[in-house]
Amino acid sequence: MLELKNKLKIVLVITILFIGEVGRAQFRVMVTPSLEIPIVFQGDYGYKPTIAIKAGGFYEWKKISLGLSVGYQSFSPSEVTLHKVGLNSFLVDSDPKTSTYTYLGTTYGERVCYTCAYTEEFGNLSMIPILIEWNRYLSKIDKVKISVGLNMGVRIYSYSHIIRLDNPIEKYYDPNLYPKPQQEMIEGVITTERNEFRLNLSPKIAFEYLLTNKFSLYFEPAINLQTKDVVEEFNPENSLLTPDYQEIYPGSYEINQMFTASLALGFVYNFGYSAKVTQRKEVEKKQSESEKIEWKED
Repeated sequence: MLELKNKLKIVLVITILFIGEVGRAQFRVMVTPSLEIPIVFQGDYGYKPTIAIKAGGFYEWKKISLGLSVGYQSFSPSEVTLHKVGLNSFLVDSDPKTSTYTYLGTTYGERVCYTCAYTEEFGNLSMIPILIEWNRYLSKIDKVKISVGLNMGVRIYSYSHIIRLDNPIEKYYDPNLYPKPQQEMIEGVITTERNEFRLNLSPKIAFEYLLTNKFSLYFEPAINLQTKDVVEEFNPENSLLTPDYQEIYPGSYEINQMFTASLALGFVYNFGYSAKVTQRKEVEKKQSESEKIEWKED
């Protein structure tokens, strides 16, 4: 085992080397509006493509860049009204939560109505991506850069869903009560308002064209792959079935794995020295020669 002093020396050397390399790196900021095209599977309701925005900063050194970005996008649902009949197991908003029961890790509602007609309403879906961005440059010409990379991080979802029964239903419901008393009738509404955290992995290609010594035009096609809600993945006993299985109650609706294809087109601003490859190499060469002179003088 290394002694504490030796460990500290190693950490100090690594830190000095890191600072030295970052000092040679080019810091850049980007703002990229994008067209987000939703790809929804497993019978989920469709959403319209939307314009999103993303901003961030990153360091570029030789053939690699690394940074952090934050964005925002809001999808509106397709203009279609869904009419359905029959709910196998459900609760409405006004039902007490004690009306549910759990079997083999799945929660069910106690109401049953095979003849009930209802409509579904889908609210906007907003998404906030927080991503670590990595690029590996394949080609660097004086004004053109081509790279491949990955965006990794989380996407924060927020969406709503409402089921409205066409006809009133009994306010209090006990299928085991006999004979049934006269019941008060209420509007049947089942509301879901959800916030979710989903892991994200986005393979991408990036093209960059230098407009001036500082500004670049940036184009980035990507496929955004996402997991289901992280919280529910770690708490399977709280997982809720989707309407595909017709077990529905307040808060139970969930959008299945939703992928998007994005086409981003924006600008990058380069801090420090010129972003032109030839001028940048000259600066790096001068820095290297200067460091050698300082080393000899010491």
